[in-house]
Amino acid sequence: MHASVKRRTFIAAAAPLAALAAGRAGAQATQPPCVPPRTADVVYEPTPLGVVDTLVAAANVGARDVVYDLGCGDGRFVVAAARRGAMGVGVDLNYKLLEWATANALAERVDTRVRFEGRDLFTVDMGPASVVTLYLLPELNLRLRPKLWKELAVGARVVSNAFDMGDWVPDRVFDVPTRYRRAFLWTIKPEHKKAA
Repeated sequence: MHASVKRRTFIAAAAPLAALAAGRAGAQATQPPCVPPRTADVVYEPTPLGVVDTLVAAANVGARDVVYDLGCGDGRFVVAAARRGAMGVGVDLNYKLLEWATANALAERVDTRVRFEGRDLFTVDMGPASVVTLYLLPELNLRLRPKLWKELAVGARVVSNAFDMGDWVPDRVFDVPTRYRRAFLWTIKPEHKKAA
């Protein structure tokens, strides 16, 4: 199948598969018990697939990686990472989106490599992640930065769509032709662990 056709069917294929995906253990969206509801900090806007490709390539995602997407929406970044052999964890507060993410993982046949959790991103233990991806807001990135420095191992990569992290100078900045966006890449270094 031509790549552009495959991409167009990525979300379209999800709807009829949602019911099936909900029952699959690998990609099943789970909700921790007794978690009080909280509204999301950002309005969901899907990351264009061209930007997803740029971020996956920028982070050099491979089969040895564990990728965490904080605010995963419909799971497209985690699914793209899993297609490259990585394991993935998507976190979001919107359970409707998590159902779509689960269906997308099933449609792309990577449901055994990913899982989706209905959780507050500030409560997630990011220790296992070798790559973290973000599409939040500048103030949320800054709030999250100390947690990234503290919990991620030296050498872990952080990629962000559209928004930087204040005075944390990125290793690389990518101009993305899709809608005139930029993407950012940082690597956790020993000095970050000391600062945390």
